[in-house]
Amino acid sequence: MQEGLYKLEFHTVHGTGTGVLYATCGKLRGGNSAFAFVGNYTDRGDGIHVKVSTQRHNPDPAFRPLFGTDMITLMLKGTANGDMVDFEGEALQLPGVSFKAFLTRIAD
Repeated sequence: MQEGLYKLEFHTVHGTGTGVLYATCGKLRGGNSAFAFVGNYTDRGDGIHVKVSTQRHNPDPAFRPLFGTDMITLMLKGTANGDMVDFEGEALQLPGVSFKAFLTRIAD
C-alpha cells in the first residue's frame, strides 16, 4: 500500500459511507463528518491487513452509525492495484456482516 491520502468509500448491507484516510508508516488516520478512523496496516505476502477502529466526534444524531454503534473495530484484508486498494472484512462486534471498502489515492 502506497503512503498518502486516500478517498474512502465503504459498503455493508446496512448502507454506504465515505471519508478520507491517510496511510503512513503502517498507521491509518482519517474520518468523515461524524467519525474518526484510527488504525494500522501491514503489507504481507497474502495482502494488506488492516485493523481500524471508529470513534464518534460529532454528536449530531442525523449522522447515524453504519453498524448501529459508535465504536467498532474492523478487521480487513485488501489488495492494491496501482493507486487503488480494495478491502473486505467484518467488524469484531458484528461477525458475519460483510464490510467492503474501496480506497483511491488522491495525494502523497
